[in-house]
Amino acid sequence: MLDKDGHIRIIDLGLAQDGVTSSNKTSGVTGTHCYMAPEVFVGMEYDTAVDWWSLGIVVSRMSSGRSPFYYGPIRKEAYKSITRAKPYIPSWLDADVQHLIKELLCQNPDMRLGVYENIRHHPFFNSIVWEELEERRAQPPYIPFRAALEYKHLQWPKDTTPLHPVAGFSYMSPSLAR
Repeated sequence: MLDKDGHIRIIDLGLAQDGVTSSNKTSGVTGTHCYMAPEVFVGMEYDTAVDWWSLGIVVSRMSSGRSPFYYGPIRKEAYKSITRAKPYIPSWLDADVQHLIKELLCQNPDMRLGVYENIRHHPFFNSIVWEELEERRAQPPYIPFRAALEYKHLQWPKDTTPLHPVAGFSYMSPSLAR
């Protein structure tokens, strides 16, 4: 998602497990099956390495237009593809993107990029000055169209009371609302 200034905000509207860290593992099959890491499918305890796997799926889909594994409604096919097949990474992708996807989709969670090595050191991200990005000093490559951000078509008329199932509820973490 982009904020009003064009800076990227990472969100997850499909929260499956809360409180998972590298030292606090969990188990259970939850989440969107086409994004699940192999260790989730086979019933192992897992940690944050599953998020790096999912990022690999997202990067692959964004860069090539398709998933590196079976992508469809049949869970059994996704299971077979993710646990047994090598990811399909198009040869026409930039070499750094290919390598990034391959490292994120490593079958061994302990050797997955993001777990064994800081993802910021990957050559794909060489042009990023992380401190400038974190401090919002970097110029975003795209600035959203201001009129689209006003959401006038989504606003309730002033003389009606909006119906909301959980008043005051927000998906935004206070730490992201800088």
